[in-house]
Amino acid sequence: MIKQLMKQELMEIASKSRFNKQLGRVQMRQERPSSLREGINPTAKPTGTGCFDCLTTGGWWLHLRRCAECGRIGCCDNSPNQHASKHNASTGHPIITSFEHGENWFYDYRTGDFFTGPKVPGPHAHPLDQPVPGPAGRVPIEWQSLLHE
Repeated sequence: MIKQLMKQELMEIASKSRFNKQLGRVQMRQERPSSLREGINPTAKPTGTGCFDCLTTGGWWLHLRRCAECGRIGCCDNSPNQHASKHNASTGHPIITSFEHGENWFYDYRTGDFFTGPKVPGPHAHPLDQPVPGPAGRVPIEWQSLLHE
């Protein structure tokens, strides 16, 4: 179920970006290692191991995203509060990267493009013992019915 939701979320983001319908996958552009996009700070460390705002307000998340400019961890657009996108809207920080294990992509809100970005300071994902959805103890039993599609 979780992997299906992750795929669905990427497909939703992809529908706003360059999407190869024939192949059914997101087209990732390879960035040259020496080129840095505006909106990526290669020294910004993550603000923690979970969504900064959810942890502050007692909320919960499905998947985590990391602001590539300041390192703030926010929840994905399928999560009830969509803090990563709200952070983009309030700060203008244009690029996020996944904060999930096994995902290595960046997304530019300005262009709708997914791309492989530069190396950023770790950690690159939440702790392995942190449940998805998380955090432990805050996820309601009916969590699936509370997700955004």
